[in-house]
Order: sequence, then structure tokens, then C-alpha cells
Amino acid sequence: MLRRATYVWSGTLPGIGEVRLTCPRESWHSGEKQTARVTGEGVPTLAFRGVRFRGLPRMAHMQISAGVDNCAPKRRHLAVRRAERALRIELRGRSYRYRVLDDKRRHELTRKGVVVTLTRSEWRRPRTISGVAEGDPDGLDLGLAILLEGVYTRNLSFGGAVYSWPGRFLSRLDPTDLADLLDF
Repeated sequence: MLRRATYVWSGTLPGIGEVRLTCPRESWHSGEKQTARVTGEGVPTLAFRGVRFRGLPRMAHMQISAGVDNCAPKRRHLAVRRAERALRIELRGRSYRYRVLDDKRRHELTRKGVVVTLTRSEWRRPRTISGVAEGDPDGLDLGLAILLEGVYTRNLSFGGAVYSWPGRFLSRLDPTDLADLLDF
């Protein structure tokens, strides 16, 4: 009963080598937080940790680690436009922005001189994740873009935030409080 499904995507990146995204990282329930992880030959080991929601870590109390380097990404919760709702990440002396594009299946990670655009075959449980990189990306850029595909990012658009708000609100309630509220 305490096991959950674990999803794994793996592939080979030209010039980088084998890369693997695992979400959640562990198959046993381990409390409120959950972790997605990227490993590979030419990428640093990356992990995203956030509050568990629908089998994925979401962007609440989030933390990203790249080896021994950690950061707490930021975003504007009340912004309406997608560009303003973008996730801002400062990692290993680099500034990144991660945002959803016109289709909730497409995401873009940018830093000065580099743009990585990834597309999921489906939004919720994609079978494949494909991408295109512009500029001169390295293993950290590509690994970070892939890592964020294992995160619940629906609230990076205002419409997605409104749509997912009831579920996110109810997931915060303690089951005993919810039972009292519903008179069970």
C-alpha cells in the first residue's frame, strides 16, 4: 500500500552521453516531500525536491541540488503573464529562467546565450520527452532542463494555477481535518 509508481525516462544526448530522469526518486512514500532526479555520464547529478502532489514534486518549498551546490528557485506567485511567472534559478553562478510556452507540454530553460526547449508527448504522464538546444549548452544546462520535466509545473501559467488550485489547497489539509470538515 505504501508503494507508488516510479517513472523513468532515459536516452542519449549527442556529445553528453546517457541521461536518466527518475520521478519520484524513491518508490516508497517518504512524507510530504518528493524528489525527482537526473543522472548521467556528462551531466552532474541533479535533484529537485518539493511538496508531493499527484505523484510529482511541485514548486512549493522547492530546492534544487547539483552535487554539493543547492539553490531555492523563486517565482512570482501572483503574476498573470507566463513570462512573469517563470521560475528563476541561480545555480553554480548561472542565472536561469524556466517557463511554460504556448502549449502546457512545452517548456523553455534559458540563460545568457543558451536556450533549451523540451516537449512532452503528453502533459501528465509523457511517454517521450524531446528537445532542441540553441547556443552552446553544457551538461548542467541540459540536465537542469530535463530535471524540470519531472516536476509539477502546471502553475507556471496563470490558467494552470487557477485550474490546479483546488487540488493543491485540498492536499494541504490534514485527512482528519478534512473528515471533520465533511462530517465523516
